[in-house]
This record gives sequence, structure tokens and C-alpha cells, in this order.
Amino acid sequence: MHRVQAAFFCAGMQFSRRLSVSKTYLALVVMLIFGYYMYSPLNDIAAHYNLSVSPWIFPFFLSFYLMLLVHGGLGLLLYSDAGENDAYSYLVISRCGRGAYMAGQFLEILFSSFLYTVTLVVISLLFVAPSLAWDEDWGILLRSLASSSGGIMCQESGVSLTIGFSEEVLTVFTPIQVMLMSFFCTWLSTAFMGVLICFCRVFFEKSTGVVLGGLFICLSLFAINLGYILIGSWLTYISPLTWANFLYLDWYYSGMQPSPAYAFSVWVVSILAMSVTAVVGFCRRDIR
Repeated sequence: MHRVQAAFFCAGMQFSRRLSVSKTYLALVVMLIFGYYMYSPLNDIAAHYNLSVSPWIFPFFLSFYLMLLVHGGLGLLLYSDAGENDAYSYLVISRCGRGAYMAGQFLEILFSSFLYTVTLVVISLLFVAPSLAWDEDWGILLRSLASSSGGIMCQESGVSLTIGFSEEVLTVFTPIQVMLMSFFCTWLSTAFMGVLICFCRVFFEKSTGVVLGGLFICLSLFAINLGYILIGSWLTYISPLTWANFLYLDWYYSGMQPSPAYAFSVWVVSILAMSVTAVVGFCRRDIR
């Protein structure tokens, strides 16, 4: 029980340190900038047609494939120093122990990535607040934009959208289902990035995790564009960051793309495996 308490104490200390570094707020500024350009044009369309915006737009923030680059880059920015040791780290280690310290690192990554996803949801609501209205369904505006008349609505209102809505998704799934699916995809993909960097920091050179994270980001873009044409869909099976967009998962289990069960299994197993291995390895290695 003492070790568990020590791990949570270390996680709290690490999260406090994360809130004190400037790159955390730089990431927030980037999120706000992209949020503004993605969501605020919906207010103009809603005002033009005298409609309201339902609060279910967050799941589509990765609808434009280049947003995978932004999403992955934010994860890289937030966790580029994951697992680093400084003078204060040695003090915490001497007080709590190596195992609790490293376990706290991974607990903090899980919590901060969860908070990152919550922030994305809040931002999606913040910039449509002037037109926001509760609706248990998708709402007239989102259904219209997802249909063939969406382009006409943008032309008539003079608005250019950088977010797209899938008519198939709106027809097959309920808003709550899609919100939950997208939330977990975003959360676990971000946590995967942080855990990967922290894991590499224990066993390899400092920059290895960042370089590997950057390669996964490049792979996520390549797998759904040129790679899909040249090689086929199998690349998406080894590209965990691609699954951040739930639209790239095979919800019909046809075998054409990774299924949700496959994606969530790989995320959970890899996060747990890297975390446990890093904790054990950190306890047995000299502190660097």
C-alpha cells in the first residue's frame, strides 16, 4: 500500500512540474489556435441559416488527415522530456524509491493525456458557444453539413470549413457512442506517445523516444495516403497514431482496416508492457 501511495505522490509531483513548464502552455495555445479555425466558422453557418450547433463536434476534429500531424506533434511536445531526471528527481527517488518514482511517471502520463483530451472537448464547445444548444441527436446543422447539401451551405454562407462530418457515422452511431469512441482513441494514442518516449528514455539515448515518436507520426500520414496506394492497408495495422481518428478503424469488422478491438488491445497491451518493463529496468539500472 505504501508503494502505491508513493507512486501516486510521484505522479502528483510530476504533474505539478508539467504545469510549471512553458511548453505545456505553448501546446494549449496551439490547441486554441487550431480550435478557433476549425470550429468558429460553424457559428457563421448557424447564424446564416438561423440554426444551432449541437455539442457533438469533437469527434471530427481529426477529419482532415493533416490534423494527425498536429495531434501527434502536440503529444511529442508535451512528452518530449518524459522520464528525464534532474536534481529534484534524485531527491524524490531517495524518498519514494525507484519503482514508485517510475510508476508515478507513467501514472502522470495517463492522467495528463486524459486531461489533454478533456481540454480538446472543452475547446470544441468553447468556440461554438454563441450558437451552441443542447440536442440529444446530432442536430439539423451537423446532419445537413454531412449530407450532399453541405457544400452548398458553405457556399451560400461564404464559409470555408476545415472540419468534415461523415453522413455514415451520423446515421449508424449515436452522438454519445461517437463521443466515447473518439475520446478513448484520442486519449490512448496520446498516452501511447508519452509512454513510448518515457520507455525509450530508460533504455536508450535521450533523443531515441522523440525520434521514434516522430517516425510514428510520419507513418500515420503515410499509411493513409501514399502508403495506402503503394503498399496497401496493412500499414495501418502497425500505425497506432493513425487510430487516433476513429474513422480509420473498421467498425464493421470487414478486415479491410484495423478493428476497434485490435486497436484498443494494441494500445492497452503496449502501454502496460512498456510501463512495467521500464519500471523493472529503471530499478536495475544506474540512474542517468
